[in-house]
Amino acid sequence: INIWCAAGKGTFGTEELIRRIASVSLSTAVRHRTLILPQLGASGVAAHIVTRMTGFKVVYGPVRATDICRFLEAGMKADRKMRTVSFTLAERLAVVPIEIVQTWKLALAALLFHLLINYAAGHAISWVTFLGFLPYAGAILVGSFLVPAILPWIPGRSLAFKGWLVGVAAVLLYGLFVNRPWMDSLASLLILPAISSFLALNFTGATPYTSLSGVKKEMR
Repeated sequence: INIWCAAGKGTFGTEELIRRIASVSLSTAVRHRTLILPQLGASGVAAHIVTRMTGFKVVYGPVRATDICRFLEAGMKADRKMRTVSFTLAERLAVVPIEIVQTWKLALAALLFHLLINYAAGHAISWVTFLGFLPYAGAILVGSFLVPAILPWIPGRSLAFKGWLVGVAAVLLYGLFVNRPWMDSLASLLILPAISSFLALNFTGATPYTSLSGVKKEMR
């Protein structure tokens, strides 16, 4: 569960927590009055309000759910490792399948539009037509896969800018190997980086260094 994203959007927050505690009658189900919340959910929870409204004391647990047992065994005290947020390649790529699933409808709609335009222009639908869609498919992969993979090494702080920058680089690199009319290349340079930039922006909720104010600024 991407608790960092949920806390930033408010779906895991003070009001929701209070509502859920009341809806399940938690006070009658347990004898203790302690809630262990994920550390990365702290940005969306006002602990003092939760305590005042429910009677439950809020304790922030470790970053990862796998450390909860060790956290409890240590008397609900977290060591440095439990509090440290890592962002390895494997962790960055963990959300890639979700992004691919969420964008396949967009990709299918774009492909159908591409085929319709070619048909309306009187071009026969062939493998060449599908080949012409490759740059758009590439833009989707750049924004959904390549940007998360090489994120720490892309200049800039804004994810939208990072996605755009990698998209531009991909278009220029593609142009070195494929001989295309300059008008097609210009169109690709205008359209494809915008696609990769938009898709990279979806990664804001999965990164541990974005803030709610920063995300709102990027979404303008």
